[in-house]
Amino acid sequence: MQLEGDYDVRSNRESGLGRADLLVRPRTLGRPGVVLELKVPQRGETPEQALLAAARQVRDRRYAAELVAAGAAPVHELVAVFDGKRAWVRLVDEALSGAKDGHALG
Repeated sequence: MQLEGDYDVRSNRESGLGRADLLVRPRTLGRPGVVLELKVPQRGETPEQALLAAARQVRDRRYAAELVAAGAAPVHELVAVFDGKRAWVRLVDEALSGAKDGHALG
């Protein structure tokens, strides 16, 4: 699926109070938008801790603000942590609530 005609995909774009790693902004009002924050665990940090830190960053810095202002609905906020060949992905709400039902990819 190509997003080019229907969405603007931008990396390291200033939004809210910081720079989101990736924003997928619809060109049409009422279409979904996506915020994606990517992390690598710091020394001594577990993937779950890194997911939580990334989720807090997305919310504290209001990365979804540009998408909401552009009329995106709904806005999906996701965080992903990479450690070698493994990846963990969570919805921000799941990471903040401590949900353990995200998916690990190996």
